[in-house]
Amino acid sequence: MTLEMFLMSYRTRARAGRGFTLVELLVVIAIIGVLVGLLLPAIQAAREAARRNSCSNNLKQMGLAVQTHHDVKGYYPPGRNRTDQRSVSWAFMTLPFLEAENVYKAYNPQERVDSDVNAPAFRTPIETYACPSRRPAAADRDFDNNDQPPLVAGAATLGDYAACAGINYMMGMINVSGPTDDGTQFETRPEPEIAGAIYSFSKVKDRWVTDGLSNTIVIGDKNKPVDRELANPEMADYEAGDTAFLPGDSPHTIFAQTKNGLADSNADADRVKFGSEHPGIVQFVYLDGHVTALETSIEAEVLDMLGAVGDGGILPPDAL
Repeated sequence: MTLEMFLMSYRTRARAGRGFTLVELLVVIAIIGVLVGLLLPAIQAAREAARRNSCSNNLKQMGLAVQTHHDVKGYYPPGRNRTDQRSVSWAFMTLPFLEAENVYKAYNPQERVDSDVNAPAFRTPIETYACPSRRPAAADRDFDNNDQPPLVAGAATLGDYAACAGINYMMGMINVSGPTDDGTQFETRPEPEIAGAIYSFSKVKDRWVTDGLSNTIVIGDKNKPVDRELANPEMADYEAGDTAFLPGDSPHTIFAQTKNGLADSNADADRVKFGSEHPGIVQFVYLDGHVTALETSIEAEVLDMLGAVGDGGILPPDAL
């Protein structure tokens, strides 16, 4: 064999050795697909675990803010101070204790909350109030307009949490004569067997919580119904209990109730239930500051006991 023939044979074998057959390529692609299929759920689970931890930290910060409000003022933040378009919610009242005092101080109480004058106070995204499993912090909600189509849409600070008003989200407004003409109301004190720590016009003191601070929920993930059939699309945020979070005029947005249990998904149309985007659980912060996840299957009676400040009930050992 001549040198030239040897080199040609070598090059031919080298080219053949570097190639892949179609079958081999398909097998490699199939193996990669199987590996991706196996890894993807684990990656998604890890991401949700991180988001859940971040949500838990949000609740922890809110719990500390509620405690600090009590230390400074002598009572837990009222659920809201009025019922009109000049009202603010518990979420606004705790801003100074969430390192957002500049937002708090921007409020002009002489103007409506949806006015341009109050834009810095009510149109500033607040990271702590957004659950990362649902959405990022933003100012894209409608302002409530006394249960009518909004005058200002898609501009207000959102919130993914709610204060526990007790068995009924309208606590503080039940069996009373109602607000005065200027939107305010005399302080009421509902029965501790049914009332939470934060409700309309509340000023609950820690000594009223006879069930114990570690046994009483104060803020939790809030259900946000989706895919609702709307007669008036302009009221979509209102119907979902998802309007402006910092004003106090919409109780459907800032409160949740314990009766009827927890929403097991956002397909539940109840806009005043606690619920979350975390599969199978809803997270809560208690008055002592600790955060716990409750399974969505928890019995409504047990949830009622956790929500009331003084029902005197004894939780079953396996209730949580």
